[in-house]
Formats: sequence, structure tokens, C-alpha cells
Amino acid sequence: MINLNTSKIVVPVDFSETASRAIKHGAFIAQFLKGEIVLAHVIKTSVYLDMLLPVLQMEDLSGITKIVQERLEEIADGVRKEYGIKVSTIVSTGKVPAELVNIAKDYQAGMIVMGTQGYSAVEEFLMGSNAYRVISKSPVPVMTVRKETDKFGYKNIVLPVDSSEHSRQKVDTTINFAEKFAAKLHIIGILGNDEGSYEPNLRTIVHQVEELAKAKGVSVESKVCFAKNRAHETLKYAKAVQADLIVTMTDQNAELSSLLLGTYAHQLINLAKAPVLSFPPERHNENISLTFAGLELN
Repeated sequence: MINLNTSKIVVPVDFSETASRAIKHGAFIAQFLKGEIVLAHVIKTSVYLDMLLPVLQMEDLSGITKIVQERLEEIADGVRKEYGIKVSTIVSTGKVPAELVNIAKDYQAGMIVMGTQGYSAVEEFLMGSNAYRVISKSPVPVMTVRKETDKFGYKNIVLPVDSSEHSRQKVDTTINFAEKFAAKLHIIGILGNDEGSYEPNLRTIVHQVEELAKAKGVSVESKVCFAKNRAHETLKYAKAVQADLIVTMTDQNAELSSLLLGTYAHQLINLAKAPVLSFPPERHNENISLTFAGLELN
């Protein structure tokens, strides 16, 4: 089962307004669930800078690091006073996505909370943001937050379920998260327009997820629908139920088999107003049938 360990949370800081939002979400979760946060800034390098570094004065780089470290410590002091939690800071140099993943591993963090700028309807077709690269590489769950996200706390959580195996791996952990925050769980079962034959199976799975939530005392509602674009249907549902968190997996199938449209998770991260919590899928190397609440899935 996929786990969400919130005892230590890495929050990347680039001193933007969006990063400030992410810090507040990370601190809120750590305070509520009795964890701590690590504020991390990566001084970005490029191919050209890597070539020049040997001829640069080392004190120049150390001077930049010192200034950044001081700014991070100022932010950390404010977080400690406001939330009463333990806060560590680290300044690193390298390729941002890879370095953030390394920091999470080095600190044995169980979660990353980071800001993302989001894109317009036209720009959603473009791939390659730092946030998405971190999510793609991270072995731990990543919550992405946009600057428009001014609510804290998670009272309405959207849990999409579709016909893919990985889609259902996040169920137990999401229910546990909803239980801890006394949230209502909104399950949306989404089928492609050509998946009518799978509808009875999906309705059975959605019903079983409802029963699992109720067994934990979690308030729950659900719907099953067909959609040409699963991400857009999820976002429409999230808006209707006033969601303040959407949960997804990082390797959903690309819509319409087109790389230009991007993956399901990528579209959610780019377009969602609410925070998106992305889980890395578990890998099953054995070629065996999986079951979910007693139902064979493949």
C-alpha cells in the first residue's frame, strides 16, 4: 500500500509568492499531523555555468549561498513562531528537480510540498515545468500549490478513479488522509467514451471505495461519468464540490494517446485551483492478477 508519511516535509523555496503559499500548506500539515518541514533552495546551474565554475572565485558562490541561507533562516524563524514546529533549512546547487529529490532522500522526507505557476488553457499543452519534473522523479508524494490557493485545511477531497490499475493504489491512503482532516471524500469514477463495457466494473469499484470510507467514518459521495478528457471532467467536478484537494497518480495515461495534450496528472497540476496531491505508483513486477476489496482488477 502507498503510504503518506508527513513526519518530515520538504518545501522548495524560490522566494516567490507561490512558494510562500506552499510553505503555509507544508507548515499547516506538519502542525496538524505533528511533523516538521525542511525549507530548501537550489541555486540553479546550467551547462554553461558548470563549464565556468572552475574559473569562478569560490568565495563568489559561497557569498551567494550565504545570502540565500540568511533569507531562508528569516523565513524559517517566522514559520517556527507562527506554527510552533521544527524547521530546518538547506541551500544546494545543481539541477533543480534532481537536487530536490536528492534532498528529500537525504532528509528521509515522506512528502514534498511545492508551488507551481499553472498555465492558461493554451499553455497547458506545454510540458517541462520544474514541479512536474520533481513529481515525475520523486519516490514520495508531492503536493503542488498555486498562488491562488488561499484556503488551508482539507474539507472536500476529490478522489478520481478510472480503469487503470495505478488509479486505485491511492485509495486507502486518501481515505486515511480524509479521516485525519475530518474531510468529505468525493469519488468520481471516469470512463473514456469507448469504455462502456467497463462501466459495471467501475461502478462496483466506486461502491467498494465508498464502503471503505464509511468504515473509517469518512463522509463520502460519488458519481460515475464518461468523458473525452478525464482531467477536464475532474476539474469540473472539483469546482462543483468546492474541493480543496485533488488526489492523483503520476502516470495516468495520456489523453487521446497524444503527448501534446500531456498526461492526466500534468493537466491537473497545471489547471487545478486547488492543491493536487500526486502519488508515485507502486511497481508490480510479477505478472499476477491484482485484487481490490475482493474484485479482480486485471
